[in-house]
Amino acid sequence: MPFRLRSCTIALCFCLGLVLPGVMLHPARAQKIEIDITKPGFQRIPIAIPDFKFQTAEQPQLAREMGELLSANLDFSGLFMPLDPRGFLEDPQSMGVTAGEIRFPDWKRLGADFLVRASYQAQGSSLRMEARLFDVVAGRMVVGKVYEGEVRNWRPMVHRLADEIIMAITGERGVFDTKIAYVQVQGKVKEIYVADFDGNNPVPVTRDQSLALSPAWSPDGSQIAYVSYKEGNAKVYVANLHTGGHRLVAGFPGINIAPAWRPGTNQLAVTLSKGGNPDIYLVSASGELMQRLVQSWGINVSPAWSPDGRRLAFVSNEAGSPQIYVMDVSSGQKRRITFSGNYNTSPSWSPKGDWIAFSGMAGGRHNIFVVRPDGGEVRQLTRGEGDNESPTWSPDGRMLAFSSTRQGGAAIWVMLSNGTGLRRITRGGGQEMPEWSPRMGGR
Repeated sequence: MPFRLRSCTIALCFCLGLVLPGVMLHPARAQKIEIDITKPGFQRIPIAIPDFKFQTAEQPQLAREMGELLSANLDFSGLFMPLDPRGFLEDPQSMGVTAGEIRFPDWKRLGADFLVRASYQAQGSSLRMEARLFDVVAGRMVVGKVYEGEVRNWRPMVHRLADEIIMAITGERGVFDTKIAYVQVQGKVKEIYVADFDGNNPVPVTRDQSLALSPAWSPDGSQIAYVSYKEGNAKVYVANLHTGGHRLVAGFPGINIAPAWRPGTNQLAVTLSKGGNPDIYLVSASGELMQRLVQSWGINVSPAWSPDGRRLAFVSNEAGSPQIYVMDVSSGQKRRITFSGNYNTSPSWSPKGDWIAFSGMAGGRHNIFVVRPDGGEVRQLTRGEGDNESPTWSPDGRMLAFSSTRQGGAAIWVMLSNGTGLRRITRGGGQEMPEWSPRMGGR
């Protein structure tokens, strides 16, 4: 998937939640280049990220922590290769932060294409951070940002900076303000948790002491639909992440499972067996039954919407084994798109609508595959290491998260969309059914 280096002409000053008045930082115009991180020969862009420079005596430990977090973020993206700070020639606390103060030839000799210089001032509970991205070869600034907030929110500030750097290089924001919801197994109990995109800061969403499954983000990221057995049979609930409230959405007789929000709406596709057979229905977020979307003699589950909300991928065993189908919602026309293997489940539509990821049985193990919505170009992304299930796309379409037992107990892993760059993001085991959030706040 190609990305272009965007021409930058104005630097904006941002803080967490409001636009700041202040000095305008003027970036240089950058040359457009083609970047395709999925090509086998792609070389990550070398970038130097020294410790941040502290301007006051307060919170000096943040200098290294901020630099390390930014390096981890950019490494996570698959686009950059942060250089080892042990090879840097200058003390980050004495070197400058503006273009006129930086010895670009030294950084070029170290192999850096880009350099980030950032400083911060901590005063009591307040924090001000100023950061610049430099093109080392051209010796000019590409983008500059100022952030203000509370010291306790320094991590979101650094995540925002990483997003801006990705934006400057690709023309599209990164995913560093996103979250991943998942099921946490705790003995015989399963609860829904939400963590940062990198697995840090896990927070429980449910505390039912029962079985909570299948988290699904609302289009604006403010709510999570899920399945709970806390009242006996499976019912669909919605948790409001702002208020902490939970409400019942689908509690019809029989099973109520597999919620999936329709993009741009307040509607969900869910599997209900109220009519005897498990079929897929459309319900409102208030629980109103709107229409039956998929009906057949088979079991119809795991709905996944296309980005435009016009098509629905789902799993049906009407052909004798679980296979993935795609249906046009307006016409009701459907077609089967998986034919290899006898167990294909958990479809997930890419944000650009060009791929559907799914879990399929291969070699006696569950593995992650992608396929075009018309059934073409099937590609296997994982092989021979544990069971790999429940794929979910990052909102920029560059990465997939999934559950894997490759190191024993189930954990959440992330990889690039071509199957490279594997990394585990959760610890302790027992994490299943991940669901990547949209960008928070609609950004």
